[in-house]
Amino acid sequence: MSLFITTIGAVLTTLLGVLVGSVLSSRAQQRQRSHDRQLDACAQVLRESSNMLIELALANGEQGVPAPDGVNVKTTLDWKAWNEALAMVNLVADRDIVQAAHAIDAEFWPVHLQIKRGWTTKEDWPRLRTAIDTKRQDFVNIARTHLAAEPGPPLRRLTGRPPADHPIWQFRRSYFTAGES
Repeated sequence: MSLFITTIGAVLTTLLGVLVGSVLSSRAQQRQRSHDRQLDACAQVLRESSNMLIELALANGEQGVPAPDGVNVKTTLDWKAWNEALAMVNLVADRDIVQAAHAIDAEFWPVHLQIKRGWTTKEDWPRLRTAIDTKRQDFVNIARTHLAAEPGPPLRRLTGRPPADHPIWQFRRSYFTAGES
């Protein structure tokens, strides 16, 4: 009888261990899948915001006759991919990440509305872009805080592109050849 009870106890303990291990493994997989979906959504936001910056820069370079106040002007930009990126981050990301993505979108609106109405010049682009880039940098730092194993300190820049007031943007040959022998 004692052997029977010991055997049943061992079987039940084994089954309990398998069940607990299965539950823990399932939870870990769900967390990993959620983490991966958030990473993918964040990457999509960055990719599509970069594409929108390129499109806005091109549109800003095509200056037409400025539209009068109050007139609705048709856009030449395709917002579908950007809106899909926002929808995805809305579905899968933490609240702070979603709010940071919405802040990028909020910066796109006034820039786009001014550009499509012809109310900007090429000289305005660095200022307009800087506001969007600042929100993109905030987005990256927030996403890193939530998603990176060890995010480290906040990033101070997203690219190596020199600031708008850097001498490189004067396009003088002397700047590029000054360091050469």
